[in-house]
Amino acid sequence: MLALITAANRDPKAFAEPDKFDIRRPALHHVAFSYGVHQCLGQPLARAELQIVFSTLFQRLPTLRLAVPVEEIKFRYDAFVYGVDTLPVEW
Repeated sequence: MLALITAANRDPKAFAEPDKFDIRRPALHHVAFSYGVHQCLGQPLARAELQIVFSTLFQRLPTLRLAVPVEEIKFRYDAFVYGVDTLPVEW
């Protein structure tokens, strides 16, 4: 059995527009930090860090925006967990 991490939280029945990045999306019932006895012990710290970094970033740079159309954002698919390769921004 192989669990595909990239498939987590992608069910359109559970999440509106699951392929769209939305930092204001209610974070209910997602599996980013697992669940139950397997829940990550660092979850509260990670959540606090993300709340602090995003609120501080957008307060200091309120005009921060993508410098390219979203379709041109490059992703890395060559690792166990993929992510954004480059994210050009401007303010």
